[in-house]
Amino acid sequence: MPLSLIDSSDHIVLIAHTNPDADSLGSACAFFSHLLRLRKKVTLFCTSTEINPNLGFLPWFDKLTHRFPKDADCIVSFDCGSYKRLGIDTALPLINIDHHESNERYGTFNLVDTDAISTTEVVYDFFVANGLTINAKMALSLYAGVLEDSKCFRVPQCNAKTFALAHSLITLGADHALCVEWLYRRRSLASVRLRGALLKQMKLLLDGRVAVFEVSLALLEETGSGVIECKSVLEDALQMRSVQAAMVHIERPGGGMKISLYTDDTLNASKVMATIGGGGHRHRAGAYIKEARTRDFVGDLITTIQKEFE
Repeated sequence: MPLSLIDSSDHIVLIAHTNPDADSLGSACAFFSHLLRLRKKVTLFCTSTEINPNLGFLPWFDKLTHRFPKDADCIVSFDCGSYKRLGIDTALPLINIDHHESNERYGTFNLVDTDAISTTEVVYDFFVANGLTINAKMALSLYAGVLEDSKCFRVPQCNAKTFALAHSLITLGADHALCVEWLYRRRSLASVRLRGALLKQMKLLLDGRVAVFEVSLALLEETGSGVIECKSVLEDALQMRSVQAAMVHIERPGGGMKISLYTDDTLNASKVMATIGGGGHRHRAGAYIKEARTRDFVGDLITTIQKEFE
């Protein structure tokens, strides 16, 4: 059982996936607080060297490191559907906590609940099921993940359980206004410039049902943006009356591209992205493409989406 593995371990590494969001890092930060109470040696790890500064309000953010400790004897991963997104290569015992439909169940123990709106919900349920007290720092960390993955309670998966969870976490000390301020109201000048450029070059395909955006390295350099800022425009596109799917493909410095697909309830994004080796949730999914024939992949995805619509 996960608890017995944690109890028997001396140095536990908590891993947020590459380019972490509030769900992944928030889950890890909540667990960090719990392990400190157990007087465990704990490392908060992410392979990415640049982390979204909008996550700076999370407790223990300043403890994050991209150097994996040599004396670790246990790993807990959060919100990571595939092992490769951890950015490590080790045979250590691993607890895999997630809510992705496409999770590969790569852990020694797998706590995967695909009905949960966020990985922080899975962590919350784990704490409650094992009678573990949730303090204010933990509640804030968990609430941040719920707020981000629910897109401020706007996604179709929101239900009575989601709002009951939010109520519980706020009662336990989560600060709703603080989370909203950092996650939704602190846009950088670079992100605003990028958003304007992308909306100007947006392509509408399949009778306006699909919005497509292309992000080149030159555009990122021109606007001063990074990959982190590219996804917000997909939410903007989905607010258009006709759009049911929004896709962005981002050129990568080493070649190939990163593709993200957001959809409404009409289309299963995870199913579509699985056709090119990606994965994610029903409404949010992505993939990394190494091959040079990037435009062929985009065309193939549009064809796949068209078939799913039929």
